[in-house]
Amino acid sequence: MNPRLRSVVRSAVRTVNTPMAKARLTRTLRSAPRPLKVEIGGLEKRTGWVVTNVNATARNFLDATTTWPLADGSVSVVYADNVIEHIPLAAGRAMLAEAYRCLQPGGVIRLVTPDIRGHVEMYLAGAESLNSAAGQHYRKIGLTVEHPIDLVRIPIGSFGHHTGYVYDFETLDAELTRAGFRSTTRRELGASPHSDLAGLDVRSHEGGAQIAVEAIR
Repeated sequence: MNPRLRSVVRSAVRTVNTPMAKARLTRTLRSAPRPLKVEIGGLEKRTGWVVTNVNATARNFLDATTTWPLADGSVSVVYADNVIEHIPLAAGRAMLAEAYRCLQPGGVIRLVTPDIRGHVEMYLAGAESLNSAAGQHYRKIGLTVEHPIDLVRIPIGSFGHHTGYVYDFETLDAELTRAGFRSTTRRELGASPHSDLAGLDVRSHEGGAQIAVEAIR
């Protein structure tokens, strides 16, 4: 399917699906046990979770940069894997503020996003990084990795991230603290001391390309 036709089809599907997905979210939230476990930008069903997205085929539509249709303190965990880098800084701040409002005291947010510092370090390491796990992953999905500079270009210029805002640990820590969170901690991909958040990440094969961070409400 050519890109123009794909765009037309996606727009038509979104127009039809979004009202139904919003209504489905309302029903899902009404019946889900409290406290809720909320995933932002999820693509697959996850037992015990309310999985939301804004894509054309979302089952539960939620624009997480606007007010969430949830009561204060009604959520135990929030998870967002490769979401925050797709939205501008102000929208990311709005999302974090809503997560903070909706989480119960002691609740946890987990964010996974490309690690720009990690990519810069690969770039500075020179040609040896071209065959790193990240470099091999990017080639496998069809991206050009010919020079070390590609390892900085890709996480900023590809995947639509140039229209959002990119992060390293220090930036995530600052933004989470700004929203009111505490104890920001870097975690290994796939690992968490919080059982609800362990084993969720799907990008551990990308080497140092991704960063996982958790913070407490």
